[in-house]
Amino acid sequence: MNILERLNIVRYKHSGIRNFCVHTIRFKKLLENATALLDLFEDGNEKLSGEYILDRHYVTSLIDSVVEKLGMIVYDACTLAPEKGELLYAQYDTHKLKAEKLIEQDNTLEKKEISNNDILESTPLIYPEYQLLSDTLKWLNREESGTTVMDLAKQTLLNGIGGIESMDSLKDEIIFKLDGLKNQGSNIYLIDLWKDPFNPLKKPRSLDDIDSVPFKRLLSDIANYDSSTTSTFSAKSITWAAAASEHEISLNTLNSDFSFRLDAVISGYEDLDYIFVFTDNSFNTDHIIPQGFYTEKTSYGQLSWKRYVSAQTIEDNLITIGSNLLSESAGQD
Repeated sequence: MNILERLNIVRYKHSGIRNFCVHTIRFKKLLENATALLDLFEDGNEKLSGEYILDRHYVTSLIDSVVEKLGMIVYDACTLAPEKGELLYAQYDTHKLKAEKLIEQDNTLEKKEISNNDILESTPLIYPEYQLLSDTLKWLNREESGTTVMDLAKQTLLNGIGGIESMDSLKDEIIFKLDGLKNQGSNIYLIDLWKDPFNPLKKPRSLDDIDSVPFKRLLSDIANYDSSTTSTFSAKSITWAAAASEHEISLNTLNSDFSFRLDAVISGYEDLDYIFVFTDNSFNTDHIIPQGFYTEKTSYGQLSWKRYVSAQTIEDNLITIGSNLLSESAGQD
């Protein structure tokens, strides 16, 4: 029995905490699959540079892998926001049909010169495999009109975040019933991601209770933070829920007039470690997020990743983000 199944069968009076932890784990899975989808995009772009010998099998395998990962993130998003399921799956079905048409493309096209100025600086002679890859990349993230795979991926992330933020039972339970959760001296309610879903809390949570490396790095420059200080937190009366374990942290706003979410893993393995940050459009990320993040903008906000870097880089970036979040100018335009 996996952890999600175990969490789903637990029944005790603090169901909001349990559901929050289940949703947090599910969102982490959504991020994992979205990252894998980005890797497919990047690999395809790299192969189109002309420095690789392609065969048709590579391109069709790429298309199949995209459809598979896209299906996974749509499923994750629908689990977090069931009310979005019909719309998300309708869009997913459209992309599956597009993928089938790409794979069925005529394989007898003669070598020809095409203009791909949005992808390549020159217009080289393109074999059918490169033409198919070029068309595939447009479908993934370069189509000027219509909905791309990336558009749907961004939508799933936004729906997932919205599903967690809309958990009224969690807000009521944390803010009004579980004062013991509140990290002393701040307005951050701290949850042990792997323990609190199974047992009700009997004393206030502290950083030492969880010993979370990424959370400690996030707060390392603000160890003496007091909720009465003038800062982004206090000035906007923000309450935060933080679900943490030894190697991971998920931090998101509750009860605030803007939306901010951070997820991070520090395990020591570059393939696994990352920082993900979401901010809505009312928030100025220039004062918060260090340089070097991969970003995708949406009509609702900005999605930012830092991945495939050393654990030390992840730690340094978390320190910077934590410090910037609590500065007087943070988030101000």
